[in-house]
Amino acid sequence: MEILFPIIIPVVLAVLAVIVYANNILSLKDKIDVLVGRKSPPATREDVARVEQKVDRLAEYLDGLPTTDNKPLRAAFAEARLLQLEGYAAQSADKHREAVDRFTRALELAENDSQRAALHILRGNSYLSITEHDKAQADYEESLGLAGRIPTEQDAAEARGAALGSLGLVYRRRGDLDKAERHLKQALEIHREIGNRRGEADQLGNLGLIYQDRGDLAKAEEHHRKALEIDIESRDRLGEANVGNLGNVYFQRGDLAKAEEHYERALHICRESDDGLGEASMLGNLGNVYAERGELDKAEKRHKQALEIDREIGNRLGEAKQLGNLGSVYLQRGELEKAEEHYKQAMEIDREIGSRAGEAIRLGNLGIVYRQRGDLEKAEERFKQALSMCRETGNRLGEARNLGNLGNVYLRRGELEKAKEYLQQAQDIYREIGAGGEAPDNVRRALELIEEQERGE
Repeated sequence: MEILFPIIIPVVLAVLAVIVYANNILSLKDKIDVLVGRKSPPATREDVARVEQKVDRLAEYLDGLPTTDNKPLRAAFAEARLLQLEGYAAQSADKHREAVDRFTRALELAENDSQRAALHILRGNSYLSITEHDKAQADYEESLGLAGRIPTEQDAAEARGAALGSLGLVYRRRGDLDKAERHLKQALEIHREIGNRRGEADQLGNLGLIYQDRGDLAKAEEHHRKALEIDIESRDRLGEANVGNLGNVYFQRGDLAKAEEHYERALHICRESDDGLGEASMLGNLGNVYAERGELDKAEKRHKQALEIDREIGNRLGEAKQLGNLGSVYLQRGELEKAEEHYKQAMEIDREIGSRAGEAIRLGNLGIVYRQRGDLEKAEERFKQALSMCRETGNRLGEARNLGNLGNVYLRRGELEKAKEYLQQAQDIYREIGAGGEAPDNVRRALELIEEQERGE
C-alpha cells in the first residue's frame, strides 16, 4: 500500500491557529519560520510519512500439471507446489526457496512449452515472494516467450495473461509504475477475453494499487470496488481481504473512520484465513490510522506487532515498511535520532531487495529529519534524490510531495522566487492527479506568504 512523504493530511488545528496568529502580528521571516517548522513542534502530522501496506495479487497458470500422465513430473510438481502453498500459508522464505529447487527439477522433466510456461510462472511467484525480483522477472519473461509457442489458443492466452500480470507486479515493486500499468492492462484485457473472472479481479485490484501509488484516488477506488464485487460474487474469501486496499484509499483521502473500518474487516479475514502477510499489512495500516489521530503509543504498538510478524515470515519488503512507519512515529514525537536510525535501516533493506519506490520514500523521510534539524543542505540533497527517483518511475504523487518539500527548503532560505517555482509545480500536480482536489495546506500557505511578500505586505 505506500503513502509517500509529507504534506498529505491537512495540518493540525494547533498549527493552523499559530499561522493565523502569525498573519496578524509576525514578520514575513517569522511567518516562514512557523510554516516550515523552525518555531513549531518537532513534526506535524502532515510532515510525517505513512506507508500503506497494499496487497497485490499473484497470477497462476497450472496447465494440467496436477494430473499429467508423466508420473515423475507430476510428483516433482506436487512436491514443489506443496512447499509453495506452505510458503504462502506460513509466509516462509525457506519454504519458497525449497519450492524453487523443486520447480527447477520439474522444469527438467517438462515435456512441452505449455508445461514449461506454467512452471516458470510458479517458480517466479516464489522468487517474488522472497523479493528476488530479478529472478522473478526472468522467469515471467521466459514464460511470456513460451506462451507464443503454445498451440492451444486458450492455454496460450492464460499463460500470456498470467505472465503479463506477474511482470506488472515486478515493475510496481520496483517503482516503475508506467511499465506496471501497461502490463497489467494487457493482462486484464486477456482475462476478460477468455472469461477468467478470477484473473480479471486480480488485475483490477493490481491496477487499483498503481493508481493509489500515483495518487489517482478516484480511479483506485473504482478498480478496487470492481475487484471486490467479483470476489464476493465468486465467494473468494481471501480475495475479499483486499477490502483493505479500499481502506487505503480512504486513508489517503483523510477519512480515518472509514479507513479503520475497512482495515479491521480485512484484519479479521486475514486472521480467519491464517494469512500472516495480510495480518501484518493490516496491523501496519491500523498503526497509521492511530498515528494520524496522534495516538502514538497505540501506533507504535501496532507497527511493532506487524514488524515482528514480517520478520518471522521473512517478508523483507514488509519489514522495511514497518521500520519506516516506526521512524515516522518517532519523527512525530520529535525523537529525530531514532527516526533517522529506523529510516536508514528501512532504506538499507529497500536497496537490498531492489525496491526503488521504498527507497524514494525513505529518502524523502530523511530529508524531513534533516530539515527538522535545520540542516537544509542535507535536506535539499535527499529531497532532490527522492524527486529524481519519483520522476523516473512515474510516481506523480511522490513527485508533487518532493517538489513541495524542496519549495519549503528554499522558502526557509529566503529564496522566494525559487520556492514559488517549486511550490507552484507541486500544486499543479496535486490538481492534475486529483489528490484530494487541492494541494495540502502547507503548500498553499507557503504560496500565500510569498504572494504577500510580492505585494509588499
